[in-house]
Amino acid sequence: MAGVATCVRAQGLVASGIVSGSGSGPYTYDLVFSNGVSATQPIRAIWYAGTTNSYYLPSTPISVFAPAGWNAALSGNGTQSSIQFTVNSGTSFIAAGSSLSGFGFQANFTPSELAAAPNGGLSWANSGSFFNGLSERFTVTGPAAPEPGAPILLVCGGAGLWLASHIRANELRGRS
Repeated sequence: MAGVATCVRAQGLVASGIVSGSGSGPYTYDLVFSNGVSATQPIRAIWYAGTTNSYYLPSTPISVFAPAGWNAALSGNGTQSSIQFTVNSGTSFIAAGSSLSGFGFQANFTPSELAAAPNGGLSWANSGSFFNGLSERFTVTGPAAPEPGAPILLVCGGAGLWLASHIRANELRGRS
């Protein structure tokens, strides 16, 4: 599953993100976060699927990981959780017009359960540490689902072309 985030623009940050899940249990979820070209501040902290005293993941992940220069930590109340990513190197922030991959987690919940979780992608980006600096709320969404009828149309179109060529070939044989 892969998808594009929607974002709410705030002072200095234009955050967005993508989540993709793979596996058959436990599932591995990869996150990519971006800061738009019009941003005036870098992103130095991201609170994925949560906010103060609110945790939106369906259950607590087994493990969390972050790219070099970042830390990852679980935050939660024992039954629900979220993930906090913070920069630990002055040069590892997400600058304007840049993206950074390597964030993620492993969990027992399925991609469908993640997609169905109320507010499951609601996240915060910060220009400083949490509760320090500019912040922006944004939603990391799941997959951009393909049009369900597209594969059916492709098969029907192919079958129609085969049938037309078959009829045409029989007509040509009948004239000889």
